[in-house]
Amino acid sequence: MQSILSNEAALGRDVTGIFADRCGHQNLGITMSEGEIWEKTRTWTFKTLSKLGCGNARNMENYIRMASESIFAQIDDSIMARVDIEVDKIFQKSILSMTWLMIVGKLSPEDGPDIELLSDKGRAFMESSFFGAGITNVFPILRFIFPHWLGYNVQMDFFTTCNKIAKNLFLEGKAKQDLHRTPEEAKNFVDLFSQNCNSDPKTFNCENFQLIFQDLLLGSTDTTSSHMEAAFLHLVTFPEIQEKIYREILQVSGEGKPLNFSDRNSMPYIQAFLHETHRMSRIAQNLGPRRVLRDLKYKEFTIKKDTVILPDTRLYCEDKIIWQDPENFRPERFNNSDGELVNTEKMITFSFGKRACPGERQANILSFLLLTSILQRYKLSLPEGETKPRLDMKLGFSQRPYPFKIRCTWRKEFVRDYLQ
Repeated sequence: MQSILSNEAALGRDVTGIFADRCGHQNLGITMSEGEIWEKTRTWTFKTLSKLGCGNARNMENYIRMASESIFAQIDDSIMARVDIEVDKIFQKSILSMTWLMIVGKLSPEDGPDIELLSDKGRAFMESSFFGAGITNVFPILRFIFPHWLGYNVQMDFFTTCNKIAKNLFLEGKAKQDLHRTPEEAKNFVDLFSQNCNSDPKTFNCENFQLIFQDLLLGSTDTTSSHMEAAFLHLVTFPEIQEKIYREILQVSGEGKPLNFSDRNSMPYIQAFLHETHRMSRIAQNLGPRRVLRDLKYKEFTIKKDTVILPDTRLYCEDKIIWQDPENFRPERFNNSDGELVNTEKMITFSFGKRACPGERQANILSFLLLTSILQRYKLSLPEGETKPRLDMKLGFSQRPYPFKIRCTWRKEFVRDYLQ
């Protein structure tokens, strides 16, 4: 899989059905574009986000701590009220607010309705039928005959909502630039994008900004919230794993100090846990469809030009030759006898080569810091009398756990350190 997906001849995209409709049948955005526009858009976007601090662990820590506060408030309220928490209500909005802050540069009360709307529409989108999207790629006419059954209406509703909000942001940014704002004054992604509209209108235009906005929301918000829900699922199902992670946290941060991303190097078990969560609870059943740009040789086979490649992560992550006992949730498969992290090169979560997810580092920073900060404060468990939740994932445009509830209590060590 890696040798094919890393090949320059397999960098194209199959853009039909819903994937064509989301971009107005134009070669735009990051996820589904190709060629020069993809290279330029992808490179500029992630260089700019890095310049704004999104690739820097220390700056990301500040964003994440802001997002964590609303999560802590939810959990604290549930403890005080002695009620259980629906896990699918915890992460989406908080992580979306952090993504909004990275793009827009501010969070104000006026942004609340847009964030709420994007959160609701985004969740509905991720729970809509990926099966339907696959069918409409093969038989595009069916999306107009069975739009509700195939999930087409829900998916297009999300894209339309994103486009409307992104257009307003773009026009605001463009208006600022038209007032002769100097480059030094641009402090957010929208303004920096708008600065380039006159010099390179082919790349820096409203339509491309709308697609970039969609890609960033889907890539950083919905997938991360699904991954965190899956992590919680395994933490309450296997309390002995949760306690082992907590002991590792205490070893590194015995006095309750906030953990930094650099502490991850001293915490191989939680890294193993996050890798095993990615393997066992795959958010993407398939990686994005590739289109072969020219005849591609693989061993004794020839993959013809314009062939569509759909990488199946399930077959790989459940391969007994690679994982021996793939049906078991076992973080230890990523630790050797000395407890050191191993086998990470076997993971395919973020794909390979030039089409690999450029947000991998941001995702790793977010999941590590968010999970450790929560476990540092709270013990997670199943509500009394509740049966263990399902460990298989609910199918949709992306996979996520079936709805389940948890009960949280403050850790004794956290209460002690807080009082001190």
